[in-house]
Amino acid sequence: MKKDKVWTQEFISMTAINSMFTIIFFLFIVTITPYAKEEFNVSISTAGLAASIFVIGSLFGRLFSGGWIERYGPIRVLERSLILFIVISTCYFLVVNIESLLIVRIIQGFATGLISTATGTVSMQAIPASRRAEGISYYSSSAVIGAAIGPFVGIYFLSLDNGHNWIFTLNVLAGLASFVMLKLSKKHISAFNVIAKQEKRRLSFHRIIEVKALPISIVALLFAFCFSGVTSYLVTYSQAIQLTEVASYYFLVHATCIICTRFFTGRWIDKKGASIVIYPCLILFAGGFLLYSQAYYWWVFLLAAGCISTAFGNFNSGGHTLAVKYIEPHRIGMATATYYMSFDIGSGLGPYVLGVLIEQAGYRTMYIIVAIVALLTIPIYYYYYSRKPKTKLKAKASIPLNQI
Repeated sequence: MKKDKVWTQEFISMTAINSMFTIIFFLFIVTITPYAKEEFNVSISTAGLAASIFVIGSLFGRLFSGGWIERYGPIRVLERSLILFIVISTCYFLVVNIESLLIVRIIQGFATGLISTATGTVSMQAIPASRRAEGISYYSSSAVIGAAIGPFVGIYFLSLDNGHNWIFTLNVLAGLASFVMLKLSKKHISAFNVIAKQEKRRLSFHRIIEVKALPISIVALLFAFCFSGVTSYLVTYSQAIQLTEVASYYFLVHATCIICTRFFTGRWIDKKGASIVIYPCLILFAGGFLLYSQAYYWWVFLLAAGCISTAFGNFNSGGHTLAVKYIEPHRIGMATATYYMSFDIGSGLGPYVLGVLIEQAGYRTMYIIVAIVALLTIPIYYYYYSRKPKTKLKAKASIPLNQI
């Protein structure tokens, strides 16, 4: 029997936009900390805040995105948020101090939170339920490509005169390109019916959080917290251990490991359940950080990169699949927002908290502590999922795009 189609017009366009914004996120996440430290002569923890506050803004964007998507539809939310992103991105050229930089970062983060939730919602609805984990793996791979390209380009531009102006320019161009891409493909995207109730809608916990997605979101929060210790301090850590040249290859290893494994891990999850992939990822993640803390040679640095990246990327596929597994069609946007809000919280807290640890104890001790935090994800996941027979993902009926 012919498999349900994954690569639809809707899925392809949203995947491309997701890749574009992942490039921008990682382009900035590895360059904004050294930029803030050098340009405004601030402490490492304050410079780390320039990375954190973007993710905090993204968190607030997701707090509103679930309800807005449910009420107005993801396409309208995506259009408006892209316009906001383009406008605020031009303000990087007007930044004169650390305070103005933080304002631009948090507003841009807010817009990005809306954009990523909207694209994720369209993609999840476009994927047949019987191939959901596989489709999520492909969709997430677009972020992997962005994660490989973004830091590499960012580190390259850091070595140029006025390199940050090039980075700011690319940021604006990416927003414009994504908007044009949406406009060109909009006619292929099916209309999403608004299921919002007509009565007055009051703000409540249920309006911003999907409770069924919370358990796996807690694990995702810890994963993001730990991983932010790599993304935010990759450049400064590699400088401290005298492996600066190797740092530019980190995300090349990151992309290679994830892309090579996701071709089969998504199918494993669909057929055998999430735990067959998630448990090895939890162990590999903690072990990778322990290796990373003891990286005195280039090969240890890159081996740690492979372990951390393989675990992080494949956990995200399984975690996102669990987050939307038990959700009603009209709540998938809310579940997606809840799951990625947890990533935002972890990614937002990480750079600042870990920056304080670096100032007090140094990089290597900080990464040992991160490895211990990563180990905590194992009992948490076991408690919520392995104690209950819910990890085997059984195919549900495909959810047509025009039913949300």
